[in-house]
Amino acid sequence: MDSGPFCIWSITGAEDARLQAFRGLKHRKLPADIVLAEGYDAVLLLLASQHSCKEVLLQPHMESEVNRVLQGRPADVGRAGPSSILSSSIEVIEEVTEIRLGAGRAKLAFALADRRRAPASLHAVLPGLAASSAPLRLIILDGLTDAANVGTLFKVAAAFGLSGVLCSPGCCDPFSARAVRVSGGQVFSMPCYQGDLPEALHHLRAEGVLTLAAVVQEGAVYFDEVQELPRRWAMVLGSEHFGVETAVREACDKLVKIRMASGVDSLNVVISGGVLVHGCVERESRE
Repeated sequence: MDSGPFCIWSITGAEDARLQAFRGLKHRKLPADIVLAEGYDAVLLLLASQHSCKEVLLQPHMESEVNRVLQGRPADVGRAGPSSILSSSIEVIEEVTEIRLGAGRAKLAFALADRRRAPASLHAVLPGLAASSAPLRLIILDGLTDAANVGTLFKVAAAFGLSGVLCSPGCCDPFSARAVRVSGGQVFSMPCYQGDLPEALHHLRAEGVLTLAAVVQEGAVYFDEVQELPRRWAMVLGSEHFGVETAVREACDKLVKIRMASGVDSLNVVISGGVLVHGCVERESRE
């Protein structure tokens, strides 16, 4: 048992009944109200977030950092921490979960959390929305169906210091196990709102946010011709197969597209998203 302020129980055998929540994770479908964080970095981000973590399974070398993160948990989440924190060898963890990572074994860890209740409004997710002088940078995902794409775009948002991610009602669940894993846990660090996009875009524009949509249709301006952007902007990225829906395009201030060499008609949404988000940050007014 760890000497820190949070009780971490040492488990020596795979038959220990306290491991039941993690048994057979590789092949088990979790309840819809439970979120799984897989990997050391994802577990740390979950523990530092507003999500209510239930159970953690980690390796002994992770104990001190987990204790440090738990001590800094947000006050409104409480300081009690997870109800169960278990520490065991990589061999026991692999046997119990049936998940084996090979070269990534040193970072194998898991945590289970309650899914947070959906925010009631856009303003609840983005406190800075009404502050017209505050920078606000968003990506908006319209109908993306691939969990890996969604997870990677959350990582892109975190990498460029964005304010949040908005998702359409039909977008892949950003808290699915695969999206969480691919994001490296960044879905827990990034404010997220899922709702009607034309309505959300209307609210954003009313608060002085420039809204752009990445499209391939005629009528869009090449992004390299956009010289400057305000410090409050939102970029819409469309689904892998159908792009940005008509109603969503019509709700945006500007349609943009990436200039490409002859014979190339489009890019993967993750690649184009990274190019555009980086470009938006680079074009922000420095005033």
